[in-house]
Amino acid sequence: MALRADTLLAVSEGTLEGRRYAWTFASLFVATAVALIGIGIIAPILPLYGKTFAARASSLGLAFAAFAVSRALVGPWIGRFSDRVGRRRLILAGLAGFTILSLLYTQVTSLWQIGVLRFAQGAASMMVTPIAQAYVGDITPRRRAGLMMNVFYSSMFLGVSLGPLIGGWVGETWSHEAAFVAMGLLSVVALLMVAVWVPADHGSRRPKAAARAPSARLRDLVALNPVKGMLLHFAARGFWRQGVNMFYPIYAASALGFGETQIGTILSAYFFGGAVLQIPFGFLADRFRRMPQIVIGGLGAPLLLIAVPFLRNQWAVVAVMFGIGGLSALARASILGIRTELGKSYGMARSPGSRAGRSQPARSSVRRSPVRYPTASGFSGSSRS
Repeated sequence: MALRADTLLAVSEGTLEGRRYAWTFASLFVATAVALIGIGIIAPILPLYGKTFAARASSLGLAFAAFAVSRALVGPWIGRFSDRVGRRRLILAGLAGFTILSLLYTQVTSLWQIGVLRFAQGAASMMVTPIAQAYVGDITPRRRAGLMMNVFYSSMFLGVSLGPLIGGWVGETWSHEAAFVAMGLLSVVALLMVAVWVPADHGSRRPKAAARAPSARLRDLVALNPVKGMLLHFAARGFWRQGVNMFYPIYAASALGFGETQIGTILSAYFFGGAVLQIPFGFLADRFRRMPQIVIGGLGAPLLLIAVPFLRNQWAVVAVMFGIGGLSALARASILGIRTELGKSYGMARSPGSRAGRSQPARSSVRRSPVRYPTASGFSGSSRS
Protein backbone atom coordinates (compact mmCIF):
# COMPACT_ATOMS: atom_id res chain seq x y z
CA MET A 1 0.00 0.00 0.00
CA ALA A 2 2.86 2.33 0.81
CA LEU A 3 4.46 1.53 -2.54
CA ARG A 4 1.22 2.37 -4.35
CA ALA A 5 0.91 5.66 -2.45
CA ASP A 6 4.51 6.55 -3.32
CA THR A 7 3.89 5.71 -6.97
CA LEU A 8 0.73 7.82 -7.14
CA LEU A 9 2.58 10.72 -5.54
CA ALA A 10 5.47 10.36 -8.00
CA VAL A 11 3.05 10.37 -10.95
CA SER A 12 1.07 13.38 -9.74
CA GLU A 13 4.16 15.42 -8.88
CA GLY A 14 6.24 14.40 -11.91
CA THR A 15 9.01 12.83 -9.85
CA LEU A 16 9.38 9.43 -11.53
CA GLU A 17 13.09 8.98 -12.14
CA GLY A 18 15.66 6.58 -13.53
CA ARG A 19 14.68 3.18 -14.85
CA ARG A 20 11.03 3.52 -13.80
CA TYR A 21 10.65 6.73 -15.80
CA ALA A 22 12.48 5.23 -18.81
CA TRP A 23 10.23 2.16 -19.02
CA THR A 24 7.09 4.21 -18.47
CA PHE A 25 8.10 6.68 -21.18
CA ALA A 26 9.03 3.88 -23.61
CA SER A 27 5.71 2.10 -23.03
CA LEU A 28 3.67 5.25 -23.67
CA PHE A 29 5.85 6.02 -26.71
CA VAL A 30 5.11 2.58 -28.19
CA ALA A 31 1.40 2.83 -27.31
CA THR A 32 1.07 6.14 -29.15
CA ALA A 33 3.02 4.92 -32.17
CA VAL A 34 0.90 1.75 -32.39
CA ALA A 35 -2.35 3.70 -32.14
CA LEU A 36 -1.29 5.91 -35.03
CA ILE A 37 -0.08 2.93 -37.07
CA GLY A 38 -3.59 1.55 -36.67
CA ILE A 39 -5.03 4.82 -37.95
CA GLY A 40 -2.98 4.82 -41.17
CA ILE A 41 -2.82 1.12 -41.93
CA ILE A 42 -6.18 1.12 -43.71
CA ALA A 43 -5.44 4.10 -46.00
CA PRO A 44 -3.80 2.22 -48.90
CA ILE A 45 -6.26 -0.69 -48.53
CA LEU A 46 -9.53 1.27 -48.45
CA PRO A 47 -9.76 1.86 -52.25
CA LEU A 48 -9.57 -1.89 -52.83
CA TYR A 49 -12.42 -2.44 -50.39
CA GLY A 50 -14.29 0.08 -52.51
CA LYS A 51 -13.77 -2.14 -55.56
CA THR A 52 -14.78 -5.23 -53.60
CA PHE A 53 -18.04 -3.66 -52.43
CA ALA A 54 -18.61 -1.65 -55.65
CA ALA A 55 -18.79 1.53 -53.56
CA ARG A 56 -18.78 5.11 -54.84
CA ALA A 57 -16.06 7.57 -53.84
CA SER A 58 -18.53 9.50 -51.70
CA SER A 59 -19.36 6.35 -49.71
CA LEU A 60 -15.68 5.62 -49.20
CA GLY A 61 -15.21 9.20 -48.05
CA LEU A 62 -17.95 8.84 -45.46
CA ALA A 63 -16.46 5.58 -44.17
CA PHE A 64 -13.04 7.21 -43.87
CA ALA A 65 -14.45 10.36 -42.27
CA ALA A 66 -16.21 8.36 -39.53
CA PHE A 67 -12.87 8.22 -37.71
CA ALA A 68 -12.50 12.01 -37.53
CA VAL A 69 -16.17 12.49 -36.59
CA SER A 70 -15.75 10.10 -33.68
CA ARG A 71 -12.65 11.93 -32.43
CA ALA A 72 -14.46 15.25 -32.62
CA LEU A 73 -17.37 13.91 -30.57
CA VAL A 74 -15.24 12.15 -27.95
CA GLY A 75 -12.47 14.74 -27.69
CA PRO A 76 -14.18 17.45 -25.59
CA TRP A 77 -14.80 15.22 -22.56
CA ILE A 78 -12.15 12.49 -22.75
CA GLY A 79 -9.50 14.47 -20.82
CA ARG A 80 -11.68 15.23 -17.84
CA PHE A 81 -12.86 11.62 -17.82
CA SER A 82 -9.22 10.51 -17.62
CA ASP A 83 -8.81 12.71 -14.54
CA ARG A 84 -11.59 10.73 -12.88
CA VAL A 85 -10.72 7.15 -13.81
CA GLY A 86 -6.96 7.48 -14.31
CA ARG A 87 -4.97 7.88 -17.51
CA ARG A 88 -3.49 4.35 -17.42
CA ARG A 89 -6.93 2.72 -17.28
CA LEU A 90 -8.11 4.72 -20.28
CA ILE A 91 -4.98 3.93 -22.31
CA LEU A 92 -5.39 0.21 -21.58
CA ALA A 93 -9.05 0.38 -22.65
CA GLY A 94 -8.09 2.11 -25.89
CA LEU A 95 -5.41 -0.46 -26.75
CA ALA A 96 -7.78 -3.31 -25.93
CA GLY A 97 -10.28 -1.67 -28.28
CA PHE A 98 -7.66 -1.52 -31.03
CA THR A 99 -6.94 -5.23 -30.59
CA ILE A 100 -10.61 -6.21 -30.86
CA LEU A 101 -11.27 -3.88 -33.79
CA SER A 102 -8.28 -5.31 -35.67
CA LEU A 103 -9.89 -8.75 -35.56
CA LEU A 104 -13.29 -7.37 -36.55
CA TYR A 105 -11.78 -5.69 -39.64
CA THR A 106 -10.91 -9.14 -40.98
CA GLN A 107 -14.61 -10.10 -40.94
CA VAL A 108 -16.19 -7.11 -42.73
CA THR A 109 -18.61 -7.83 -45.54
CA SER A 110 -19.85 -4.33 -46.38
CA LEU A 111 -18.69 -0.73 -46.46
CA TRP A 112 -21.03 0.38 -43.68
CA GLN A 113 -19.34 -2.11 -41.37
CA ILE A 114 -16.00 -0.45 -42.16
CA GLY A 115 -17.57 2.91 -41.33
CA VAL A 116 -18.77 1.61 -37.95
CA LEU A 117 -15.33 0.18 -37.17
CA ARG A 118 -13.64 3.44 -38.19
CA PHE A 119 -15.97 5.32 -35.85
CA ALA A 120 -15.11 2.98 -32.98
CA GLN A 121 -11.43 3.21 -33.85
CA GLY A 122 -11.57 7.00 -33.60
CA ALA A 123 -12.93 6.75 -30.05
CA ALA A 124 -10.26 4.18 -29.13
CA SER A 125 -7.50 6.42 -30.49
CA MET A 126 -8.72 9.29 -28.28
CA MET A 127 -8.23 7.01 -25.27
CA VAL A 128 -4.58 6.52 -26.23
CA THR A 129 -2.84 9.35 -28.07
CA PRO A 130 -3.77 12.54 -26.16
CA ILE A 131 -4.05 10.69 -22.83
CA ALA A 132 -0.55 9.21 -23.20
CA GLN A 133 0.79 12.66 -24.08
CA ALA A 134 -0.82 14.10 -20.95
CA TYR A 135 0.57 11.23 -18.83
CA VAL A 136 4.10 11.97 -20.09
CA GLY A 137 3.54 15.60 -19.17
CA ASP A 138 2.45 14.48 -15.70
CA ILE A 139 5.56 12.39 -14.98
CA THR A 140 8.24 14.47 -16.69
CA PRO A 141 10.17 16.80 -14.36
CA ARG A 142 10.15 20.45 -15.37
CA ARG A 143 13.88 20.52 -16.10
CA ARG A 144 13.48 17.83 -18.79
CA ALA A 145 10.06 18.74 -20.15
CA GLY A 146 11.18 20.48 -23.35
CA LEU A 147 13.45 17.65 -24.51
CA MET A 148 11.24 14.74 -23.50
CA MET A 149 8.00 16.18 -24.93
CA ASN A 150 9.75 16.73 -28.28
CA VAL A 151 11.09 13.17 -28.21
CA PHE A 152 7.63 11.85 -27.34
CA TYR A 153 6.07 13.87 -30.17
CA SER A 154 8.21 11.88 -32.61
CA SER A 155 6.21 8.75 -31.68
CA MET A 156 3.24 10.30 -33.48
CA PHE A 157 5.22 10.86 -36.68
CA LEU A 158 6.69 7.37 -36.41
CA GLY A 159 3.24 5.83 -36.13
CA VAL A 160 1.55 7.78 -38.92
CA SER A 161 4.57 7.23 -41.18
CA LEU A 162 4.69 3.48 -40.68
CA GLY A 163 0.93 2.89 -40.86
CA PRO A 164 0.44 3.31 -44.63
CA LEU A 165 3.76 1.54 -45.34
CA ILE A 166 2.83 -1.50 -43.27
CA GLY A 167 -0.73 -1.56 -44.58
CA GLY A 168 0.39 -1.30 -48.19
CA TRP A 169 3.26 -3.79 -48.00
CA VAL A 170 1.51 -6.45 -45.89
CA GLY A 171 -1.74 -6.05 -47.85
CA GLU A 172 0.00 -6.45 -51.19
CA THR A 173 2.39 -9.23 -50.09
CA TRP A 174 -0.13 -11.36 -48.17
CA SER A 175 -3.68 -10.06 -47.79
CA HIS A 176 -5.77 -7.21 -46.42
CA GLU A 177 -6.69 -9.37 -43.45
CA ALA A 178 -3.00 -9.93 -42.66
CA ALA A 179 -2.48 -6.17 -42.34
CA PHE A 180 -5.16 -5.98 -39.65
CA VAL A 181 -3.79 -9.05 -37.87
CA ALA A 182 -0.42 -7.25 -37.76
CA MET A 183 -2.16 -4.20 -36.27
CA GLY A 184 -3.79 -6.41 -33.63
CA LEU A 185 -0.48 -8.02 -32.67
CA LEU A 186 1.18 -4.62 -32.30
CA SER A 187 -1.73 -3.47 -30.13
CA VAL A 188 -1.28 -6.48 -27.86
CA VAL A 189 2.43 -5.72 -27.45
CA ALA A 190 1.67 -2.10 -26.57
CA LEU A 191 -1.09 -3.13 -24.16
CA LEU A 192 1.25 -5.51 -22.30
CA MET A 193 3.96 -2.84 -22.06
CA VAL A 194 1.52 -0.32 -20.57
CA ALA A 195 0.06 -2.91 -18.19
CA VAL A 196 3.50 -3.90 -16.89
CA TRP A 197 5.51 -0.68 -16.88
CA VAL A 198 3.10 2.26 -16.62
CA PRO A 199 2.19 2.98 -12.96
CA ALA A 200 -1.47 3.26 -12.02
CA ASP A 201 -2.38 6.93 -11.57
CA HIS A 202 -6.02 6.78 -10.40
CA GLY A 203 -6.35 8.40 -7.03
CA SER A 204 -3.49 10.84 -7.64
CA ARG A 205 -5.81 13.71 -8.55
CA ARG A 206 -8.51 15.69 -6.76
CA PRO A 207 -11.39 15.69 -9.28
CA LYS A 208 -13.63 18.13 -7.43
CA ALA A 209 -10.99 20.83 -7.28
CA ALA A 210 -9.83 20.09 -10.81
CA ALA A 211 -13.35 20.23 -12.21
CA ARG A 212 -13.98 23.76 -10.96
CA ALA A 213 -10.85 25.50 -12.17
CA PRO A 214 -10.52 24.40 -15.82
CA SER A 215 -13.99 25.58 -16.96
CA ALA A 216 -13.30 29.23 -16.14
CA ARG A 217 -9.81 29.00 -17.55
CA LEU A 218 -11.09 27.39 -20.72
CA ARG A 219 -13.38 30.35 -21.40
CA ASP A 220 -10.44 32.72 -21.09
CA LEU A 221 -8.28 30.47 -23.24
CA VAL A 222 -10.78 30.25 -26.10
CA ALA A 223 -11.17 34.04 -25.99
CA LEU A 224 -7.50 34.56 -26.85
CA ASN A 225 -6.94 35.68 -30.44
CA PRO A 226 -3.95 33.32 -30.94
CA VAL A 227 -6.11 30.41 -29.84
CA LYS A 228 -8.80 31.35 -32.37
CA GLY A 229 -6.10 31.45 -35.04
CA MET A 230 -4.71 28.06 -34.02
CA LEU A 231 -8.14 26.46 -34.08
CA LEU A 232 -8.77 27.89 -37.56
CA HIS A 233 -5.39 26.58 -38.72
CA PHE A 234 -6.06 23.08 -37.34
CA ALA A 235 -9.51 23.00 -38.95
CA ALA A 236 -8.18 24.07 -42.37
CA ARG A 237 -5.24 21.67 -42.24
CA GLY A 238 -7.49 18.79 -41.15
CA PHE A 239 -9.83 19.51 -44.08
CA TRP A 240 -7.25 19.25 -46.85
CA ARG A 241 -5.12 16.59 -45.18
CA GLN A 242 -8.04 14.23 -44.58
CA GLY A 243 -9.15 14.92 -48.15
CA VAL A 244 -5.79 13.65 -49.37
CA ASN A 245 -5.97 10.58 -47.13
CA MET A 246 -9.47 9.75 -48.34
CA PHE A 247 -9.42 10.50 -52.06
CA TYR A 248 -5.83 10.32 -53.30
CA PRO A 249 -5.63 6.52 -52.78
CA ILE A 250 -8.81 6.13 -54.83
CA TYR A 251 -7.41 8.34 -57.61
CA ALA A 252 -3.98 6.67 -57.54
CA ALA A 253 -5.44 3.17 -57.73
CA SER A 254 -8.03 3.85 -60.42
CA ALA A 255 -6.37 6.48 -62.64
CA LEU A 256 -2.65 5.74 -62.19
CA GLY A 257 -2.74 2.02 -61.47
CA PHE A 258 -0.66 2.33 -58.29
CA GLY A 259 -0.59 -0.66 -55.95
CA GLU A 260 -0.95 -0.69 -52.17
CA THR A 261 2.80 -0.38 -51.52
CA GLN A 262 3.14 2.62 -53.85
CA ILE A 263 0.14 4.35 -52.28
CA GLY A 264 1.44 3.65 -48.79
CA THR A 265 4.85 5.10 -49.67
CA ILE A 266 3.26 8.28 -51.03
CA LEU A 267 1.05 8.79 -47.99
CA SER A 268 3.97 8.15 -45.64
CA ALA A 269 6.16 10.73 -47.41
CA TYR A 270 4.05 13.55 -45.93
CA PHE A 271 4.69 12.34 -42.39
CA PHE A 272 8.37 11.64 -43.00
CA GLY A 273 8.71 15.24 -44.18
CA GLY A 274 7.20 16.44 -40.93
CA ALA A 275 9.29 14.04 -38.84
CA VAL A 276 12.63 15.01 -40.43
CA LEU A 277 12.05 18.77 -40.36
CA GLN A 278 10.04 19.22 -37.15
CA ILE A 279 13.04 19.66 -34.83
CA PRO A 280 15.06 21.97 -37.17
CA PHE A 281 11.97 24.13 -37.66
CA GLY A 282 11.54 24.13 -33.89
CA PHE A 283 14.90 25.90 -33.64
CA LEU A 284 13.70 28.45 -36.22
CA ALA A 285 10.54 29.02 -34.19
CA ASP A 286 12.69 29.81 -31.14
CA ARG A 287 14.91 32.29 -32.98
CA PHE A 288 12.75 34.15 -35.50
CA ARG A 289 9.29 35.65 -35.66
CA ARG A 290 6.69 32.95 -35.65
CA MET A 291 3.85 34.54 -37.57
CA PRO A 292 5.68 34.61 -40.95
CA GLN A 293 6.59 30.94 -40.48
CA ILE A 294 2.98 30.03 -39.74
CA VAL A 295 1.76 31.93 -42.80
CA ILE A 296 4.39 30.43 -45.14
CA GLY A 297 3.81 26.89 -43.90
CA GLY A 298 0.04 27.17 -43.52
CA LEU A 299 -0.48 28.55 -47.04
CA GLY A 300 2.43 26.83 -48.79
CA ALA A 301 1.39 23.27 -47.96
CA PRO A 302 -2.10 23.33 -49.54
CA LEU A 303 -0.83 25.38 -52.50
CA LEU A 304 1.86 22.77 -53.21
CA LEU A 305 -0.84 20.12 -52.97
CA ILE A 306 -2.35 21.52 -56.19
CA ALA A 307 0.55 19.96 -58.13
CA VAL A 308 -0.18 16.40 -56.98
CA PRO A 309 -3.00 15.51 -59.46
CA PHE A 310 -0.76 16.52 -62.38
CA LEU A 311 2.08 14.15 -61.41
CA ARG A 312 2.03 10.59 -62.71
CA ASN A 313 5.43 9.40 -61.52
CA GLN A 314 5.39 7.83 -58.06
CA TRP A 315 8.66 9.38 -56.88
CA ALA A 316 7.69 12.83 -58.09
CA VAL A 317 4.55 12.57 -55.95
CA VAL A 318 6.67 11.31 -53.03
CA ALA A 319 8.94 14.37 -53.32
CA VAL A 320 6.00 16.78 -53.40
CA MET A 321 4.30 15.06 -50.46
CA PHE A 322 7.56 15.27 -48.52
CA GLY A 323 7.64 19.00 -49.24
CA ILE A 324 4.02 19.39 -48.11
CA GLY A 325 4.88 17.62 -44.87
CA GLY A 326 7.87 19.92 -44.39
CA LEU A 327 5.80 23.07 -44.91
CA SER A 328 3.22 21.78 -42.44
CA ALA A 329 6.03 21.22 -39.94
CA LEU A 330 7.21 24.81 -40.44
CA ALA A 331 3.82 26.14 -39.37
CA ARG A 332 3.32 23.52 -36.68
CA ALA A 333 6.65 24.23 -34.96
CA SER A 334 5.72 27.87 -34.35
CA ILE A 335 2.17 26.96 -33.32
CA LEU A 336 3.50 24.40 -30.83
CA GLY A 337 5.79 27.09 -29.42
CA ILE A 338 2.84 29.41 -28.82
CA ARG A 339 0.77 26.53 -27.46
CA THR A 340 3.52 25.58 -25.02
CA GLU A 341 3.67 29.10 -23.64
CA LEU A 342 -0.09 29.26 -23.26
CA GLY A 343 0.16 25.90 -21.54
CA LYS A 344 2.23 27.47 -18.74
CA SER A 345 -0.92 29.20 -17.54
CA TYR A 346 -3.68 26.86 -18.73
CA GLY A 347 -2.12 23.39 -18.77
CA MET A 348 -0.63 21.71 -21.82
CA ALA A 349 -3.55 19.40 -22.44
CA ARG A 350 -6.10 22.20 -22.45
CA SER A 351 -4.25 24.10 -25.18
CA PRO A 352 -5.30 23.68 -28.83
CA GLY A 353 -3.95 20.57 -30.48
CA SER A 354 -4.21 18.42 -27.35
CA ARG A 355 -7.60 17.16 -26.20
CA ALA A 356 -6.84 15.62 -22.84
CA GLY A 357 -7.86 17.73 -19.88
CA ARG A 358 -5.29 18.36 -17.20
CA SER A 359 -5.57 20.03 -13.83
CA GLN A 360 -1.88 20.58 -13.20
CA PRO A 361 0.09 23.54 -14.54
CA ALA A 362 2.01 22.77 -17.68
CA ARG A 363 5.73 22.24 -17.50
CA SER A 364 7.81 24.07 -20.05
CA SER A 365 11.44 25.04 -20.33
CA VAL A 366 10.72 27.84 -22.82
CA ARG A 367 11.57 31.31 -21.58
CA ARG A 368 11.00 34.38 -23.70
CA SER A 369 9.82 37.94 -23.51
CA PRO A 370 6.04 38.19 -23.35
CA VAL A 371 3.82 39.90 -25.88
CA ARG A 372 0.32 40.84 -24.76
CA TYR A 373 -2.58 39.27 -26.62
CA PRO A 374 -5.81 41.31 -26.75
CA THR A 375 -9.14 39.52 -26.72
CA ALA A 376 -12.76 40.44 -27.11
CA SER A 377 -13.35 40.07 -23.37
CA GLY A 378 -10.42 42.26 -22.41
CA PHE A 379 -8.40 39.35 -21.01
CA SER A 380 -4.84 39.18 -22.31
CA GLY A 381 -2.31 36.37 -22.20
CA SER A 382 1.30 36.41 -23.18
CA SER A 383 3.52 34.73 -25.71
CA ARG A 384 5.60 35.61 -28.72
CA SER A 385 4.24 35.88 -32.23
